[in-house]
Parts: sequence; C-alpha cells; structure tokens
Amino acid sequence: MLTKKNVISSILSLALGFFLVWLILRFTEVDLEEIVASFYSLNPLYAGLAITLLIVHTFLTSYKWGLVTHKLTPDNQQSAKFYLFYTTLGSLTMQFMPQYVGMVMVQNLALRVHKISSLSKGFLSVIYDQFFNFLIPLLLFPAAALYVFSYISLSVAVFIWIATIILTHFIINKWHRRLILSLIKTLTWVKQLKAGKNKAAQAEIATGNDSILGKQFTLYLYWVSVVRYVVWIVRGVLIAIAGGLKIKLWAVVFVTPIVQLAMLLSFTPANLGLMEFSWIGLLGLFDVSGASAVEFSLMQRFLYIVAVVIILAVFAVVSFVERFALFTSKQN
Repeated sequence: MLTKKNVISSILSLALGFFLVWLILRFTEVDLEEIVASFYSLNPLYAGLAITLLIVHTFLTSYKWGLVTHKLTPDNQQSAKFYLFYTTLGSLTMQFMPQYVGMVMVQNLALRVHKISSLSKGFLSVIYDQFFNFLIPLLLFPAAALYVFSYISLSVAVFIWIATIILTHFIINKWHRRLILSLIKTLTWVKQLKAGKNKAAQAEIATGNDSILGKQFTLYLYWVSVVRYVVWIVRGVLIAIAGGLKIKLWAVVFVTPIVQLAMLLSFTPANLGLMEFSWIGLLGLFDVSGASAVEFSLMQRFLYIVAVVIILAVFAVVSFVERFALFTSKQN
C-alpha cells in the first residue's frame, strides 16, 4: 500500500534523480537546450518505429503478467485490457517512484481492489512475473560484460548469447519444477522477512501440468520473455538511429542488459540519473562521447513516457466513447 513513508522516500528519490541528471549535464558540459533541440531533430520514421516497439513491449509485458495471474486464479480471469491498463499505469508511475513502489504496488493494488486473487497469490503472481522480466538480462549479462570490457570478441559473445538462451530452454525443460519451487520458497521467505513474522501464508499452488509448475507453461513464459527482450533491444537501436547518434549497433545491444540489471538496485525512479551514468561509462568504452550517451539515454526515457502516455490516452478515449454510447442508449 502507498504509505506516508513510501511517499516521502519517492519524493526524495525523485529529487536525487534530478540532482544526478543535473550533475551529468554539468559533467558532460551538455546544455539543456541542446537536449531539447535533439528531441526536435529526431527522425520521425525511426522515432515512430521505436515508439511502436515500446507499445508492443508493453503489450507483451501485460500479456505475460496476465498468463501468470490466470494460472494462479483460473476461476477469476480478467480481459487483456485489464492487464494492459494496469501495466501501463505501473510503467508511468515507475517514472516518478522507485520500481517496487511504482510498478509492483500498482499491480498488487489492482489485483486486491478488483478482488482477483488473495494477498498471497497476488504477491506471487506479481513477483513471479517480475522475476521473468529480469531473467533474460541476467542470463545475457556475463557475455555482455565480457564483450563490453573487451575480454571476448563479438562473434564469441553472440555465440554465447545464443547458446545460453537455448541451453536455458533445456534446463527449464528438465528441472523446471524444482527451479520454480525454489523460487517460490525464496519469494515466500522474502515476504516473511519483510513482514517480520515467523510464518508467512503461502499461496496454494496447483501442481498439475496446467499450472505455473507445468513444463509447457514455463517454457512458453520463458520464450515470451525472450521475444519481449528482443523487442526492447531493437527499440534501443532504433532510438540511436532516430537521434542520428554515432553509436555502434553492438554497443547498444550488449550494454543494454548491463544497464537493465542496474534496475535491481534502483534508488531513483526508473533509475533516473544512475541509468544515464551507466550509459556514459559503458558507451565510453566504445569511444562514444558523453554528450551522445546523455542524449541517447534521455531519448530512451522521453520516448518511453510518450509511448505510455499514448496507450493511456487511447484508454481514456475508448472509455469516454463507451460511456457516451451507454449514456445515449439509456436516453433512448
């Protein structure tokens, strides 16, 4: 729930994020007017494609969350529109609050307010979904770090990535039940530790093939996560092209999982400031100037907010049309 403590910490973290961005602009000697001008000079075609992929990414994120929740609460299923709306709302909230307070709180609150699941199952569905959000960058991180720091060649890094993705498929195929049960126990322990209780209520998890412990479902969820991540990487490449920035394609591809994993230790909303510092440092290894790295990272943030606002605006228009049509039908 949104408590006074959460509000205060969110305000302080947002202030810290803006302070870090100010430091970055001072450090790189980039004028704010230059940043604004770079937004106006974005190539409309590639910027439009990037926004489209961001919307697709949001659809995939909501779809994945819906899959998990439906498996846990098969008797209380909701439409895809429900999950898309709250995923988008959580994405917007996350821009102004730390990720746990933003996205996780919105998802949890949505399930509780609409009485879709119990507290324990709601917690499990949200955290289990978030786990898969970070699984792919976690798998890709070792090869990405080795390539970025020039320990391995590009061809070796690409081979390791492909091999890791395929090998993980077979690992899930053989040990999926044991892995997921370990994950559930860990999540339950974390919840128990946070609540300061000796015992925490555990969600009753079905153990059949048609549950979150089922092999086919786990593999399907895994590959949805892989596709979702590929969409995210392509979006980054398109943003670099749209901004006309001299950043190598492979630099964007291999730096992305390293920066994304930093979100796990996010102290500011959507890693504001810290993400920009990460891009500057890591892209600097590819001879990218600090100014270009700052522009690229801020473009990512700006276009992400644009995509989220577009989705919420469409929801607002559709809701207005539906209510107007209902009002008209009642009048008749």
